[in-house]
Amino acid sequence: MRNRLKGRIVNIEKTVHQVTHLLTGIKKKDQSKYGHLPGSNGTVVTGSEYYGTTIDMKIFVYDYEECIKFDIRDYVLRVNDKKKISSKLLDYIISTNEGQKVFVEEVNEGWRFDFNQLDVIPPKKTSKTK
Repeated sequence: MRNRLKGRIVNIEKTVHQVTHLLTGIKKKDQSKYGHLPGSNGTVVTGSEYYGTTIDMKIFVYDYEECIKFDIRDYVLRVNDKKKISSKLLDYIISTNEGQKVFVEEVNEGWRFDFNQLDVIPPKKTSKTK
């Protein structure tokens, strides 16, 4: 069963997913033994793990009066034929899409969104030749 609902893009933001490992209760004189970044108040940072980056788009669904999120990073990279999203491209995506009305589909297993509703390809610069 599909149910097509109206919504509005309320927020698009880049999120870096990273976990930092900490040890607490370490006396200041013993912090140097760990050879990593010393913290304060007995805290030592011993390492971190990177779990990827997402470009999260939040859509407010009018009928339910709640927001749902979609990760649009892979779509943006694919249609722009890029390996990374620059800050300039991200700014373009945010400025052209936030506030736009869109449709989402409620399906049995959750939500579906047609990414073709987004404007994520910036216009080509025209060269000024005389």
